[in-house]
Amino acid sequence: MAIVSSTLLSTILRTVWEDLGELSVRLRSQSIIGLSVVVVFEMIGSVPAISGDRLLSEAFGLMSTIALLPFEIAIYRLLILDEAAAGYRFEISTVRFQRMLGWTVALWALANIPIYLPDAVVPSEGAATVSSIALIIIGVAVMVRLSILLPAIAVDAPGASVATILADTRGHTWFIVKAYLAIVAPFVLIVLSAALLAWLAGASDILGRSGRVNPAASAFFGALGFLVVTAFMIVSARLFMSLGNRVKGGAQSPGE
Repeated sequence: MAIVSSTLLSTILRTVWEDLGELSVRLRSQSIIGLSVVVVFEMIGSVPAISGDRLLSEAFGLMSTIALLPFEIAIYRLLILDEAAAGYRFEISTVRFQRMLGWTVALWALANIPIYLPDAVVPSEGAATVSSIALIIIGVAVMVRLSILLPAIAVDAPGASVATILADTRGHTWFIVKAYLAIVAPFVLIVLSAALLAWLAGASDILGRSGRVNPAASAFFGALGFLVVTAFMIVSARLFMSLGNRVKGGAQSPGE
């Protein structure tokens, strides 16, 4: 079983880089628009009036995520259904887009609210810290188990429900975590390398005296963030294809 999981993980990770190349060709216009959206939001978000306000900054991040939804749907439908979307469309009137939007907001809340909630309801700083850590762990665990939900909704899978998703991802939590961590690692190395090169070149004040990221750095981190998000979407699509038996309408195992 461990050998099968390792082989499957290697296959998923190898195809991620191939998929990035395919997206740049078959979803070229959507990729350019998506990249521009993320970079622009990142640059505007670095303005002190926004970055200095925690609530406004988080809301701005949510808007950036929502603005990327047409690209996300296009990725899932291309990789899973081999359907290349035409244009960058916010099909708000469709049930598919409405469900994607609703669950995107819900998952965003699940990822962000645990960070701030304890400070508002727990009087002790130590207890608030412990509560935050516990809630973050729970939130991450839930998000991992729901990792193939958005791809399922995007391709109109017949079993795109929370119960079915949880059934398909049962017993695969560590496998899913490893897939995402393995994708993040190269980008972490890129950031560290860029910081080292900047330091060696005497540009160590990339954050500026005020601590605000300069426009060039904002554009760089925005572009890098776009690549990371895109890679995560690809991993989610491949996980759906590998693990989504029931959600695709497959037969249940005996006794389930």
